[in-house]
Amino acid sequence: MFGNILVIANPAARSGKATQVAAQMASVLNRIKAHTPSEIETYSFHYTVAPKDATSFVKHQGARFTTVLAIGGDGIVNEVVNGLMAIPEVNRPRFGVIPCGNGDDFARTIGLDRNPTKSLQQFESHTLTPKRIDVACANGHWYLETLSFGLDAAIALGTQDLRTKTKRTGTSLYLQCGLDQLKNHRDIYNATIKLDSDDPQTLTFYLLAIQNGISYGGGFKICPQAHLNDGLLDICYAEPSLSFSAAAKLFLKAKEGKHLNDSHIHFAQAKQIQLNFEKPLPSQIDGERFEGTQVSIEIAPGALEVLMP
Repeated sequence: MFGNILVIANPAARSGKATQVAAQMASVLNRIKAHTPSEIETYSFHYTVAPKDATSFVKHQGARFTTVLAIGGDGIVNEVVNGLMAIPEVNRPRFGVIPCGNGDDFARTIGLDRNPTKSLQQFESHTLTPKRIDVACANGHWYLETLSFGLDAAIALGTQDLRTKTKRTGTSLYLQCGLDQLKNHRDIYNATIKLDSDDPQTLTFYLLAIQNGISYGGGFKICPQAHLNDGLLDICYAEPSLSFSAAAKLFLKAKEGKHLNDSHIHFAQAKQIQLNFEKPLPSQIDGERFEGTQVSIEIAPGALEVLMP
């Protein structure tokens, strides 16, 4: 089933725990190979040494493998996916994740256990099945989960900075940064948006998310009705004006996806989206900084085979 396996690990993930998880992964692969030799032909490990290293390595070496596994968080998942999407589909390996990050939103979306030991057990017990999912693309950059602008992007990037400074992890950090942004930085942004062949519309918003998966920020279900295999992008935006208390309540509702009926929240779906912002604004893609005032987004249906529960 797995064939030739390439394991990409980010040794810095979850404060260095990914290195331990990679060692556990090697033991798992050895056991599978010993008990069912037909499952695995060969396996190799690559430990990233710099940003974008995973993308470059997979782009140039990935076609030699049947399965590529990522050990780490959403950042390494995004890098590996961008490498995979550079490989022609006929030669593109299937993809798997052993979550070992801070938010692990993609792992949450596909139902993987965020405990690395338990996710390795899922892998070893053959409870993961290859399934086709969509992949989104923004200005040539592929993503599996989220692209967002404005307030929510400022929260995501602020959380990243706070994590670096404090060495703390977890959803509580996102909540702390979120409440601070809501209290002190409820900036209003303007954009022109064009969905598929519709006429362009003007948006005034606090936040704008273009989702492939349902969540961001470590489990905030911003688009709880999104599906990874429906061939559509899900859009959510929040329009002014909201007091701090109203915004805070809405923010906490979004943690569980209970914001669907709020009058300030709007949803849409499309296959292609064109965005034009009047000025630069906080932007993130799968938790990493994104730049651009003119953004073209599209969905590639069923472009990637992923090992899922």
